[in-house]
Amino acid sequence: MAQQQPNTIRVSARAIYIDPDPVFKADVSLTDSYSDQSINKMQIDQMRAHFKKIIEDNGLSWNDIKEHPGTFGFETMGYNKEGIIYQYKTKSAENMKQFLKIKSPLIQSLNMTSNIQIDDREAEKITQMAFDKSYKQASLLAKTMNKDLGNILSVQENGSVFGKQYGVSLYYDRPPGEFYYDIMVTYELK
Repeated sequence: MAQQQPNTIRVSARAIYIDPDPVFKADVSLTDSYSDQSINKMQIDQMRAHFKKIIEDNGLSWNDIKEHPGTFGFETMGYNKEGIIYQYKTKSAENMKQFLKIKSPLIQSLNMTSNIQIDDREAEKITQMAFDKSYKQASLLAKTMNKDLGNILSVQENGSVFGKQYGVSLYYDRPPGEFYYDIMVTYELK
C-alpha cells in the first residue's frame, strides 16, 4: 500500500497479553497399548478404577476428570484395543502441575493447554496496546524521515479471537494464558 500511496507508512504491531485467570486443560488417553504384558489383561473398567485411584492418591479430585467431550474419542487413535480419552480441567496451576507429574503405563499425554476467553474489557485493552505500539513505531519512522503522522488509513488484524475461547499449549518457555494480537496499520504521512 505504501508503494501505491507514497505518502503513507505501514507498520505492524504485536500486543502480548497474559490472562490472569486461565483454565488449565489436559487430554490423556487411558489404554494398555503402551504397557507391558502384566497390565495387558486389564479391562476398560479396571483401567478406569486404576486411573481414579491414581488421581485420588495424588490429591486431585476425580470430579475434575471427564470423558473427552468430542464426538469421536479413542477409536480414532487406531490402536485396535480398548481405551478412553479423559480431559482434566482446573483453574489451579499447582493442581495442573500435580496432574502432569502422574505416571503410569496406562496413561499417555495428548494435549496440555491454558485456555482463556477474551471479554470486551480485555479486548479493548489489548487493541489499545497494539494501537499504542503501532503509533509509537510509526512516529519513530516518520520522525527519521522528517515527516509527521496523519490519520489512520487502514487497519488489518491477524487472527482475532475476541469472544472465542483461545488455547495456548503449555511449554516451559511460554507463560500460561499468553495471548498474541497482531495488527497492521497504515498511517498517512504529512
